[in-house]
Amino acid sequence: MARLVLHERNRPYVVKIGNEELYLCGCGLSENKPYCDGHHTKTVNEGDKIFIYNHDGSRVEISSFYNNP
Repeated sequence: MARLVLHERNRPYVVKIGNEELYLCGCGLSENKPYCDGHHTKTVNEGDKIFIYNHDGSRVEISSFYNNP
């Protein structure tokens, strides 16, 4: 079953393990999940809009079906 998942973060999560830092995908666009590969840079100009991102890197703006208080 196909699912639409809303990702509201446009930067990775930083996880520190000892002296090492891991960058985990927060935007949902990484092709190397769960690790960040930099694809979140496509999301920096989203503002308050919502987009669906296609595999070719293009995006389509959609209207929210969530109630934003």
